Amino acid sequence: MGCCTTQVHSEAVDLKLFGQNSQSTGHPSSVALLRFVIAALIIGPIATLLALGSSIPSMAVNYFGPLMMLTVALTGWFFLARGQIDRATSALVYGVCFATTVIATFTGGVRSPVVVVYPVIILIFGWLRDERAAATMAGLTILLAVSLWIAEVMMMLPAFSNPPSLVYAVHQVIIYALSAVLAHFVLRTYKQRLKDLKDTSLELAKHSQLLELNTNLLQRAQAVAKVGSWVSDINTDTITPSLQCCYILGIAEGSSTSFGDYLARVHANDRSAVDRDWRKALKPGQGRFDGEHRIIVNGAVRWIRQKAEVEFDTQGQPVSALGIAQDITDHKLTQLALKASEQRHRTLIEWTPEAILVHRQTRILYGNPSAVRLFGAPDLASLQAKTTTELIHPGSLDSQCDRMQCIQRKEPVPALVEARFLKFDGTVIDVEVQGTAIDYDGEPAIHVSIRDITERKQLENEIRQLAFYDALTHLPNRRLLSDRLAQTLSASKRSGCYSALMFLDLDNFKPLNDSRGHTVGDVLLVEAAQRIKGCVREMDTVARFGGDEFVVLLAELDSDWSRSAQHTQNVANKIRLAMSAPYSLEFHSDHGQVIRIQHRCTASIGVVVYASTHANPDDLTKWADAAMYQAKSEGRNRISFSANPPHQQGGELF
Repeated sequence: MGCCTTQVHSEAVDLKLFGQNSQSTGHPSSVALLRFVIAALIIGPIATLLALGSSIPSMAVNYFGPLMMLTVALTGWFFLARGQIDRATSALVYGVCFATTVIATFTGGVRSPVVVVYPVIILIFGWLRDERAAATMAGLTILLAVSLWIAEVMMMLPAFSNPPSLVYAVHQVIIYALSAVLAHFVLRTYKQRLKDLKDTSLELAKHSQLLELNTNLLQRAQAVAKVGSWVSDINTDTITPSLQCCYILGIAEGSSTSFGDYLARVHANDRSAVDRDWRKALKPGQGRFDGEHRIIVNGAVRWIRQKAEVEFDTQGQPVSALGIAQDITDHKLTQLALKASEQRHRTLIEWTPEAILVHRQTRILYGNPSAVRLFGAPDLASLQAKTTTELIHPGSLDSQCDRMQCIQRKEPVPALVEARFLKFDGTVIDVEVQGTAIDYDGEPAIHVSIRDITERKQLENEIRQLAFYDALTHLPNRRLLSDRLAQTLSASKRSGCYSALMFLDLDNFKPLNDSRGHTVGDVLLVEAAQRIKGCVREMDTVARFGGDEFVVLLAELDSDWSRSAQHTQNVANKIRLAMSAPYSLEFHSDHGQVIRIQHRCTASIGVVVYASTHANPDDLTKWADAAMYQAKSEGRNRISFSANPPHQQGGELF
């Protein structure tokens, strides 16, 4: 590579110094000389006419000659003004030569004073063009001079009397002046050339230093990248490697090798493939060799990446090849280790009990066997045919879509969330979902871990049911009732509305329970709970307080006590009437027979209407219970409102 750079630079320097003419017509000094010639052709004839005046014989040529020179000058100026320097040069040189010859024909032939212009024409044309142009012009002027002499000998020239010596003197002065100007241009251009040569030498030295620096940098870069280059002469089977390539191949620095020797270094398992690929590259129309293989260097295995291009002659025969060799051992070992790690990771993913999905824009790219089992899919292909949104329960869809968008934008999200998913058969499952952004096949994707917590959620619900609900009637128990009562007090304080608390006790329950047993009694309690629930609003609470006692909590009735009390009276009376209706109870005897009986059981109801001010849950319970016993003492199947304490205006207790 360094040799190629040196050759290109040398060719550029040669072109700059020697490839062009010693004095190109495009050089500024040449343009200046042309301008001087044009000026001399315009001013010279006019000055001659004015200076000599009557000394010149009265002949037409004495006036026609200056006019010809002026015409030549204007023609040269026309081309020069348009940047056509070569045409301007030809017009001036050949025009002056022609005009000089015409003037000499009428003014004495070879003895004419104007023939001294011929040497000047030769010098100027040679300077503006090259030595060949000077030689051509010299031959032309010789031919013209010989032609003038022959014409004079043969008496073909018009008669002409010798002009005064002043005419010769003026012409000589003009020629001397032109020679001095030409010498000035020659010397100035020569000095400029010397300066250009010096500058070019300095530039060449800088480029040489830069080339040496770049060569060193290239060698260092090849060493860092573990890349070497080589050139092969296929006809002689000689491979010449670079310094770094020698190190990579494990051969001595500066030595060469052959394809056979290199093939012997190739690992036995890769040798046939390398030989086949190289021979294929040598065939016309192929010309490329590219591959990875192993070589043995000092008993150790190295991975090599070889890439080469083959050059062919006009007959299609391979003549040379240029290639690189890169040591990719570290990369290959890392690649193999990564592949092994990926295999281990894939094994862990395949065998983990958690469902794993990888999706991109809701399209499922991968699912492990646990995911296939979790969603009840026939196989992975069926699972991949679904989108993630089709597997999410509608109740969890919005939150899960928002979460996936946040993950895609790499925004922080809770590590683990609960959601509800759908199996292929429509079964709803409770799951814990954990997702993170990853790169999958070179593009962004989302990795999702899914754990089925359906059984756990069922157990939690059962535990909650046991903790807060009555096992027989499934109504809230005392603990949940206390919580609801506290919530009602807080809501009443915010809204300024009254609420009501009712205590119910079944009047004729104990005789049935004693005579028919607890099983029949439980049937009646369940029926009683359903009747009470049918009499209240969805927002109200019906609880089993214990035994045959029930509690009804009416929340946020009205901001006016009278209207709240009236509403409570209506609900309590509705409950009383519902409870007094006969019960049709069905149960099995000890012998398995189905027995149906009718039983009448009324309820005594104690009521307290309250607001949040000065209200206390314990006091409310005590007052409602006392009112319930008051109803029993008054004959049962009655409604009794608490009178302790008395009603107070402004939202206080009564």
